[in-house]
This record gives sequence, structure tokens and C-alpha cells, in this order.
Amino acid sequence: MEFQVLGSITLRAGERVFAVGEPRQQQILAVLLLDAGRTVGVDTLVTRVWGEAPPNQVRRSLQAHIARIRRVLEQAEPGSARLVRDAGGYRLDIGPGQVDVFRFRSAVRDGDRAALAEALRLWRGEPLAGLPGEWAERTRSTLSQEHEAAVVAWATAEIQEGKAAATIGRLTELLGEHPLHEGATAVLMRALYAVGRAADALALHERIRRALRDELGVDPGPELAAVYEAVLRHDLSPREPGRPVVPAQLPADVTEFTGRDGEIAELDRLADRVGDEPVIVCLTGTAGAGKTATVVHWGHRVRDRFPDGQLYLDLRGYAPEQPVPPEDALAAFLTALLPGGAEVPLGATERAARFRTELDGRRMLVVLDNAASVEQVRALLPGTGTCAVVVTSRDSLTGLVALHGAHRVTVDQLPLADAVTLLRRLVGRRVDAEPGEAAALAERCVRLPLTLRLAAELAVSRPAVPLSRLVAELSEAQRTLDVLSGGDDQRAAIRAVFSWSSRHLSDQAAAAFAVLGRHPARTFDVHVVAALGGQPLETAHTLLNTLVRAHLVQPAGVDRYLMHDLLKAYAAETGSVDERAALDRVYAYYLATIAAAMDRLYPGEARRRPSVPAAASPVPGFPGADDARDWLAAELATMPALAAHAATHGRPEAAVTLSRLLFRYLDGRNEIVAISIHDHARAAAHTTGDRVGEATALHALGGVHLQAGRADEAVAHLRAASTLFKEIGDLSSQGRAVAAVGMVEERAGRYRPAIDHYSRALALFRHDTDLVAQAHVLTRLGATQARIGHAAAVTNLEHAMALHERAGHHFGQAWAKLGFAEIALTRGHLSDALTLHTEAVELFRAVGHLGSEAWAIDGLGRTHTLLGRPGSAAEHHRRALDLFTTHGDRDGETWALNGLGEACRADGDPAAARTQHAAAVHLAGRTGAREQEARAHHGLARAAADIGDLPTAQRHYTDAFAIYRDLGLPTADLIRKELADHPEQGPRPEDSA
Repeated sequence: MEFQVLGSITLRAGERVFAVGEPRQQQILAVLLLDAGRTVGVDTLVTRVWGEAPPNQVRRSLQAHIARIRRVLEQAEPGSARLVRDAGGYRLDIGPGQVDVFRFRSAVRDGDRAALAEALRLWRGEPLAGLPGEWAERTRSTLSQEHEAAVVAWATAEIQEGKAAATIGRLTELLGEHPLHEGATAVLMRALYAVGRAADALALHERIRRALRDELGVDPGPELAAVYEAVLRHDLSPREPGRPVVPAQLPADVTEFTGRDGEIAELDRLADRVGDEPVIVCLTGTAGAGKTATVVHWGHRVRDRFPDGQLYLDLRGYAPEQPVPPEDALAAFLTALLPGGAEVPLGATERAARFRTELDGRRMLVVLDNAASVEQVRALLPGTGTCAVVVTSRDSLTGLVALHGAHRVTVDQLPLADAVTLLRRLVGRRVDAEPGEAAALAERCVRLPLTLRLAAELAVSRPAVPLSRLVAELSEAQRTLDVLSGGDDQRAAIRAVFSWSSRHLSDQAAAAFAVLGRHPARTFDVHVVAALGGQPLETAHTLLNTLVRAHLVQPAGVDRYLMHDLLKAYAAETGSVDERAALDRVYAYYLATIAAAMDRLYPGEARRRPSVPAAASPVPGFPGADDARDWLAAELATMPALAAHAATHGRPEAAVTLSRLLFRYLDGRNEIVAISIHDHARAAAHTTGDRVGEATALHALGGVHLQAGRADEAVAHLRAASTLFKEIGDLSSQGRAVAAVGMVEERAGRYRPAIDHYSRALALFRHDTDLVAQAHVLTRLGATQARIGHAAAVTNLEHAMALHERAGHHFGQAWAKLGFAEIALTRGHLSDALTLHTEAVELFRAVGHLGSEAWAIDGLGRTHTLLGRPGSAAEHHRRALDLFTTHGDRDGETWALNGLGEACRADGDPAAARTQHAAAVHLAGRTGAREQEARAHHGLARAAADIGDLPTAQRHYTDAFAIYRDLGLPTADLIRKELADHPEQGPRPEDSA
């Protein structure tokens, strides 16, 4: 028998539900249930049910209700519950587990995810539903508060397990009922942040901040304030406030994993030392022995020992393509460890130091798979004893053992019994029917998991063929190879299994297998198979499915595949493949498809990209911009491998073309990938004396450094590009490089030098027919002139807009609109500024350039502040900050932080304003954005003055004035005027400067 309190008062016995009776009767039962097992005095019962003024015959009524309750209990399940009369009152003899409220409280006390989820399942609506009176209302309120706390605890546990999306609905519902619940707001902000909705998290904070101030006259408490600040800094883990990101990078566990008990026991023993000493394990062994499978299987078993996460990277030490350099491996790990948008250091030494810092004190598993040498992994070793590192390699890694105290665990052939067991799991009953032949097959497969799986798949595909015949076929293949290799090479046996497996493919499938061994990148899709083989797409689909079924190719995500490096190396040796022709086709495919995607996204810049011939093989269609973006995003990780292979294997022109085609797409996206692609292009061009290609790549590298706020590196690359273009006689390209240096000046707030550079660039364009290039420079020239009130700003922007429209270049039109919006702001035409910024947002969104969209959104924020709408302004600045941070635009971050500070001050919150401006001062100082540094000091001065901190205000006014004066900006006069209007804030800044 079970009783329900969390909802309407209900009695259940098995599948039957019993009505308790009218409300008074339900209320008496509720009082007894909530004190189950304890005597409730008659006076207490009467007061709780009838209140302080009960009727004269209340005791007689109570007795009548008690009698009816007894009849219901007996009818439901005789003897299961007793309602007894004690000297002092009444007692309901039942166990706590029979009442939902006690089960609810017990589950909440347990506190784990499953228990909390079970607690919430017990909640069936309003507690004590329909019952009147003060006691019922008080009890309802108490239980509702317990429910709110349970929802928050459950959501926190779900978020910690990476299930943030599942919590948003319930938390939103809770806040709909209790809009001032700070705990629920903080957890919902964390959930929104975890699913990539940082702007919504900030907007949620803004709503509760306003509500708390309007209704209670208070500010958000410390917990909510901490979450808010962490979201702003992009330093909030989806797991819990103050905790770092928790990566979970282990690949999926291997199906039918068999054996390796001794190796796993040794890994367990070594893992027990974590926390007491650094634990480094070298898992070594021959190719195909299952080193990766072993460590991945073990890693999944012990992941609870490493609550701070698991890092995994295939270093490709023995793959046909280039091994992963340590600096790239560090970049991959730091990208996983650092909060979204955090800057990955540029140099290898700085990356290694930051990696050790991030892992310090954290209990993590680091798997470095397929290492080629000690040098490849040395920089990837944590400096803490709280982590376990497992390195897999075919090399013995003696230096790692000798110099770093690593423990070696050898993974060799499976014991015969385990090898036969694996065959039994994969093949089935035929192994039991032919045990001797199964053992012989295992021996012929050298008892290695990779070869055993290939043999098993072949056996499954030929169900009518006895195992003895399969063994005879394999023996014949091995005898042939033994003669060729002298019979003493274990690799000959492995290659024999590969040969045996591939020989049973159709001629077309065998050819596809062989040509895939030549593919420059690690992963591929069906279009790549078609390009390599020179086949129709339908044929490539069929062949790829055949190779997957034969375990010669394995899935690596949605519609993507890869090959084991040993199989890929073997495939590259097989077949009479015209490798040059195959690679010609695959590079032609990639270049043509990238060009088509870029034409879909940025049609106005088509003339600036290199001309690419149509591919002979099928290419995916891009009916819309989203299709093009999705394809580029899926292939982004492949591009550096293609560039590296092209640069080092006789295709320098392809490396250069890749860089030039992807220039606009990489602008503001993945900095590490962009630097890799452009740097390979630079090296390839330099090696072959392609000075145009080298200068173009230098220009692209300068742009990446400019975006990241590294002004010195940007100028060095851009000036080198400008010099090369000048020597070549390419004045238009020289003009683009000069204009890019102008952007460095503009971002620093040095507007007059920027205008000089843009003007020089235009002079170099005077004979150029590239309208878009001229339009871009005119746009920047006009926008920069607008910042200082230059009379020519409108003329230059109108000319730029006409050229962009003539070229059909929507991206450029959006930037021109931002220039016009800047003019509207300086003239006080706020309605026009609002319209122009909104139109720019829509255009940038249409072409999918979120990094540029952020600038338009930031402009909307500044406009809303001037319109007297600080709440809307703050939402726009937060959205812009989110986008700037995601795209690594440090200059943009300073603008958004300052804009947010100004919106907070306009909303009457100088303390919040100080927080934002202080962050802007710090960031602007790092990136050299001098005008934004001055703007931040100005904001800090105003905020300090608002709260009466006049010495601090004076100091920041002085700093702002000095920078504005050095830059020659009219804002210095504004500061002088502010102080003249408010002399109580201190002497004029020039008196202190």
C-alpha cells in the first residue's frame, strides 16, 4: 500500500486507486501521513484540520472521519496499515517507504543523478491539492520549496554529466512560477551557456537583475553574480561554477573486446598510484596488436577515477600522412581544455606551459595514441602527479622510461585461448564445430586482434565454406609471402592476412581499397572515394559499403570514414594504381568544391579568388548558403592535412590555391587551422620561388594575427607581403597589404595614420579593375573618417556602396552600412543608425559571417544606449561579446565590454559598469587597442564619480585624457568639458598629466 501526498491525497494498492473521501477526511489522513509512525495529539489534529476556531462537535466529527479512514485502509489492503488510538491522540503505523513525500526526501538526500530524477518523478502536481486551511498552505509552501531545491540539484547533476539540454525546459518552467529564484536562474544560465546560448544566459541575468531591483530593491546575490561574470569571461564550465572544462575525448569502446586481462590489471595497478606520483605508461607492441583498443577499453572502465576528464589524441606516428607536431597536439588539447573563445598561445613553449598549468591539480587521463618518438610526446606530459598518461607506440620509447620514469606494458599476440574466443564471438558456432581449424586460423592470423577481425569477417561473408578451407587458403598466401620475405618476418604474416582479405574483394572494391591508401588526409567521404577512383557516386557508395563490411574501412562520424594506419600503409603498396592521376583527381575535387562553396557564400569576391577548373568527379551541390557552410565545417579538419601533403609532396601550387580559396572563410574562424594552411602555402611558395603565392600567404597570415590582436606579428607579415608585391610589380596586391596595415592602425585607434594607409592603398589601386578591392578600402576609409568627423566620409562610403552593389557583394554592402551608421551616430540621427545597423546584421547573417555580424550587433547596442534603452543595449553588447569571443576577435571584445559598461551605467548600475570597463582596460592593454583602452578609462572615471570615489575618477580621467590626446582624438576635449562642468571631480587632466 502506498500513499500520495505530492499531488492530490491518494491511496494505491497494487494497480488499484482508492478514494480517501471528502476534503476533511483527506486532510486528517494527510496530517497523519506527514507524521507517519508518530502519535499526533487530538488537539493538534483539530487545529491543523479545522483551524483555531473549530465547531462545537469537532471531536465527534474527528472520530467519524477516523472510522471512515480505517474502513478505506482495510478495504484497500487488509493489515497493511493500522490507524491506532493512543493515550494522546492517533498514530498511523506505516513505513516511511509507503509515503511518497518520505521517498522523495530520501532520494534528495542521496543526491546522485538517478536518485534526484526519481525524486522528481514522484512529484505529481501541487502537494495536498485542494486542501484548505493555514496548515495545508504552510505545508504546501514547505514542500514546494523542497521541490524547487530538488529541481536545482537535479539540474546541476545533469549539467555536470553533460546533459544540460535536458534541464532547460524544467528550469524554465520553475522560473515561470518563481521568477525571483536566484538558484534556479544561476543553474539555468549555466545550462544555456553549456548548449552554446551564452547570449540567452546573459539576457536571463538581465531580467532577474531588473526584477530584483524593481520588486525587492536588491542586487543579485554572490552565486548569481559569479555565474554572470564567468559567462562574460567565457570562463564558465558547463559542469559547475569555478570548475574547469571537463573533456571526454575517448573514442567509443571496441565491440567484443576480448582478453588482455593481465595488461588491464597492470594498468589498474599503476593507476592506483595517481595522486601519489606522476604515472606515465608506455603501452608498446607490434602493429595490429590492439594497443589502442586496450587503452580505450581500459579508459572507459576507469573513467570514474578521472573525474576531471579524459584527453585523447591520435599522434599519427606511423600513419602514411604527416605525424602530428607537438605544437599542434598542444593546440588541440588546449582547445578542449580552455573555455570557449579563450586564446590558445601561439608559440610551442607557451602552449606547453599553458597545458601544464591547465592540468595542474586535476585528476585526468591523457591518452597519446600512436606516438612515433619520445620527442613527439615530451611536451605533452603534465607536470602534476594527479594525471595518468598512457602512450601507445610501436617503438619501445626507451627515453621515456629512462628519463621520465615511465612504466612499460607490452601488448603482444593474444594467448591462443583468447584468440579463439574472439573468433567465436565474431564468427559464431562454426568455431565450436571446428575447434582445431579455429585454433589454426588464429595462429595463421598471428593471434593479433586486427587480423583476427579481418579473418572473422571473411568467414562470416562465406558461411558455406568450412574453416578448414579458409585456413588452407590463408596458409597458401602465407607460404608465398614467406618465400619473398625469407620466412622470418612477422609482418609478412600480417600482410598475408591483409592480402587474403583484399583478394576476396571484387576487382573494383580491391582497386578502391588500394587507391584509398594514397589519400592524403586521415578521413574521407564517398565523394573522395569517387574522386580517387574516377567513378560515379553510386559506384563509390557501393564500394565503400563493401570495404566497411570487410572491416577494411571503419566509420568515423556521420558519412565519414577512415582506415587503420597499418591497413592504409598496406593499401598504399597494393594494386596497379596510377597514384599521380588519383591525387590529381582528389585535389581537383577538393579545390573545385571549395571554390563552389565560397562562390555560394561570397559571390562578390569570386574575382579575387583563383580560377579553378571543374572537377572530373562528382561534387556535392550547394543549393543554399547553409549547405556550403556545413560542407566547409565538416572538411575543416581535413584542410591542413591536404595543405601539408601538397606542400611537401610535389603539389605546391595546390597548397597555395587552398590558402587563397579559403582566405575569407578562415577569416575570424579557427586560428590554428588558418595559420597551418596559410603557413604551408607560404613555405610551398617560397620553396618554388612563387613570389606571388608567398606574398599572398604572408598577407593572409597577417590577417590572422590582426584578428587575434597580435599587432606586431600582423604588421611584420603585412609589410613583408607589401615588399614582395612591390618587387613583383603587383601594385593592386601591394595596395591590399598596405590597407591591411591601415586596419592595424585603425584597431589601435590611430585613425589618422590609418587614413593615410587607406589613401595610399587607393592610389595603388588606380589602374585596378577589381571593384571589390577598391570598395573594401573605400569602406574602411569612410568608416575611419567618420570616427573623427572627416568631411569626406560620406562621399567615400557612397562610392564604396555603389561599387559593392555593382559587384553584387552583400558582405561589402553590410560593412558600408556600418560606416553610414557611424556617421548617423556622430550626427545624432539615432533612428537612421538603428535601421542601418539592423540591415547590416541581416546581410552578415545571410552570408554566414558571424564575426562581422558581431560588429553590427555591437553598433546596435551603442545605438540603444543613446536612445535611452540600456536594457536592450546590454543584451546586444552581450550577444556581440559572445560572438567576438567565439571568433577570437580581441579588438571586438574590447568594444563590446566598453559598450556593456556604458549600458550598465546608463541603467543606473555603476558597479556593473566598473566590472566591464576594467575587463576592457585589461584586454585593450594586451592587444594595443589604445582608443578602447582610453574609452575604458573614461567609463571607469564616470562610474567612480557616480559612486563618489573622486580620487579614482580623477586618476582614470587623467589616463583617458592622456591616451586620447596622444591619439589626437576629439574625445580629449569631451573629457576637458566634463571636468569643467563638474569641478568637484578634481583638477583638469592636463594639470595632472
